[in-house]
Amino acid sequence: MIKDYRHKPDWFERHAGLGGWIGAIGAVIAILAAWWLARAEYQRTQRLEDARVNTEISLISRTATEFDPIVQQFIKFAEAHDQEVYGYSKRQQDDGRWLRMVDFNTMPITQWPSVDSYDAFKRYFLASLRLIEAPNTLSNTEFQLDPELLQNYQGTFERLKKALEAARR
Repeated sequence: MIKDYRHKPDWFERHAGLGGWIGAIGAVIAILAAWWLARAEYQRTQRLEDARVNTEISLISRTATEFDPIVQQFIKFAEAHDQEVYGYSKRQQDDGRWLRMVDFNTMPITQWPSVDSYDAFKRYFLASLRLIEAPNTLSNTEFQLDPELLQNYQGTFERLKKALEAARR
């Protein structure tokens, strides 16, 4: 006896609605795959942005660390009543460390890693400049290190380093 398979419904035809379920599962898998790909791209972009910001923070930190010895040298000259304090800032203005600080000083706040790092940098750099440039307005016999200027400067470098570390991602 020969079986006739032409009239027998196949497995899919016997399970009504199965095609709809397979389509729904496929749609859910496609949605999850699209979400996963979008999330992976977002995370990649975020990692790149975090790396850029951290590199910028490192550059600012390194620049300030290289600049601070200029200020410290001035303080030593001033405390020793050395004549080197006169014209000190003018002699430093061609120094690359000084020029990089000036560049950061002109950078808009929107380009800084954080508002706190911007504020800490401005406080540090302006306190340093006021301290270093004080003798430029006096004659060679008048200068004494202004305790108020020194007090305004003290601690600003440490606050800048803390603000930069807090802005790291």
